Amino acid sequence: MQMTTDARGWLGATVRRILARHPLGDAERAGITYELMSHLHAAGEARATAAGRSEVTREDLEAALAEAGGDDGLATAFVQPLAKPVERVLFGRRLGAFAIDALLLGIVLTFVHGMLVFLLEPLMGGMGAASRHVDLRWLIPWGYHDPTLAFALQAVIALASAVTVLGYFTWFDAHEGRSPGKRALELRVVRVDGRPMTYRESFIRNLVKVVPPLLFLDTLFMLIAFGDDKQRVSDKIAETVVVRA
Repeated sequence: MQMTTDARGWLGATVRRILARHPLGDAERAGITYELMSHLHAAGEARATAAGRSEVTREDLEAALAEAGGDDGLATAFVQPLAKPVERVLFGRRLGAFAIDALLLGIVLTFVHGMLVFLLEPLMGGMGAASRHVDLRWLIPWGYHDPTLAFALQAVIALASAVTVLGYFTWFDAHEGRSPGKRALELRVVRVDGRPMTYRESFIRNLVKVVPPLLFLDTLFMLIAFGDDKQRVSDKIAETVVVRA
């Protein structure tokens, strides 16, 4: 039996909400997603049939969820038996994941820097002529250090680099809970209560990555002061933690 558009959207959002509270591998997550959707759809279909309707409505699904004990009841029956214990990750795998992300970012930034120079140098080449040969390496920590460029163009490149790096980590961590590097090494970032991050929390924890020396100090402080919690200072502020996924 088909579901209404509203019921289909509610079902997907409800299943994602239930799964978000539990650390699962990709294979387990896919299987449990199917089981949860099938269970709620079948229960909703039974209610629709009993009422003489040809489509499952959102109200049918909500009633089926309530009969199953709500989110906690379904989680106890379908999710918790397969959920993995939360395993916080300290340094080695996180460093490997960051190395992969840095490599990918290096490719992206090479393109961004090249395009900016190609498009803007003819327009900005004369700006800040007195400051030519000024090395803004400190302002462009993610690469493309050319002190022969005009000061204004170097500043634009610095800003574009910061936006690219911060946008990369913020979007991936908030959208999927992990960047490509974390995905490759089976890591995920979640809130300390197990819920997925918002963009605000992802922005806060990744802000230090714009300036690698700050990231180094943040990581060093984690190893010295927060080894048991396995959280950087920025993780403490954002209330997030990196776990095995």
